Amino acid sequence: MTARQSSDTSDTVTPGWYGINPATDDLKTDPHARFAHLRETAPINLTPEGRWRLSRYADIQQLLKHSSVGMRHRNGLIPDHSREDSENSKFMLRMDPPDHDRLRKLVSKAFTPAALAALRPQVQAVVDGELDQSVRAGEMDLAEDFALLVPAASMCAMLGINFSDRQRLSRLVSHATYILAVKAFPELQGKAHAALEELAGYMLDLIEERRANPGTDILSAMVMAEETGDKLSTEELLQQGIGLLIAGLETTIGLIGNGMRCFAHYPDQFELLAANPELAGSAAQECLRFEPSVPMTVRVLWEDTDFGGVTIPADSVISAHLIAANRDPAVFSDPDRFDITRNEARHCSFGGGIHFCLGSHLARMNAEVAFASIARRIRDIELDEDNFRWAPSLFRIPGNIPARFALRS
Repeated sequence: MTARQSSDTSDTVTPGWYGINPATDDLKTDPHARFAHLRETAPINLTPEGRWRLSRYADIQQLLKHSSVGMRHRNGLIPDHSREDSENSKFMLRMDPPDHDRLRKLVSKAFTPAALAALRPQVQAVVDGELDQSVRAGEMDLAEDFALLVPAASMCAMLGINFSDRQRLSRLVSHATYILAVKAFPELQGKAHAALEELAGYMLDLIEERRANPGTDILSAMVMAEETGDKLSTEELLQQGIGLLIAGLETTIGLIGNGMRCFAHYPDQFELLAANPELAGSAAQECLRFEPSVPMTVRVLWEDTDFGGVTIPADSVISAHLIAANRDPAVFSDPDRFDITRNEARHCSFGGGIHFCLGSHLARMNAEVAFASIARRIRDIELDEDNFRWAPSLFRIPGNIPARFALRS
């Protein structure tokens, strides 16, 4: 039975999980068959809990780019959050215009091409220094010793954070992600709030230090950013700083960690990259498509909208399953094939519309540095699958990827 019946109204959609229940199913380890089933049998799906789900590329592009949607209900509430929590939430990714536009415009001053171009040599130097030492043993944890290394180097340089704090911050950020899924993971909210409180104390100290002694880092630029007399308040600075850590550290660890697992499973593609380092950019894009660390995003529909013949009513909460859209055979040829030379439609992993990932260029830069740097040094990656572990994160972030490898001569 499919989710849609003969009529084109939402009243005739049969609610169901269709093999994807986030409360009971493992959606991190090899979830693609499940999402393919959802995309094929119930592409416009109403869950038993009343949330809508989209899994086709065209429908998700329509939602993110061409529909009247927001991150909040029209009354200002974030889905599944109280009014108090909604009013206190000021991270731009959870805001709608005009507040979103104001915050993004101020923060975007820290993500100019010139700032990122200046950052790349710093990141490359840290990565080279660390890898020259760590690969000598012929084994490492590709998550803790490598995937964390590159985004930590960039975020620490960008925010002026001590590189030695990277493990602590990574742990806190992982736990904090569950604040985004209050309804699905109520048992983890205590740990998530505790992590956020510790991150807030850490970030507040940095902000006060930058106000007293501004430097050239991006946090200083955010502190000093001003547009027609408008500056970020302390609370706004605090939440943008924490949000950037979560977005810039956690998800990029996932991009690089999941990418290295792809390269281990598809050694011909790793050898192709080693022989053609100029493919690092397209390799990063293919990793984002093939094994995204953020499998879905949420929007609130602000007006009745037709998706593929089904009218979804205004004020509905819609989950857009990016991971399913990224393997939609209507868009990607042989979508279950990992191919770093692929040159097709843009993947969905950075979202779309006004909330298109502000740090997309930074994430790609980090991945390019990571993949090109490691491919120059090692070959014949063998994963210890028995000891692979996911990080304690809402997202698909590897926590441990033990591996052995040979060194390139």
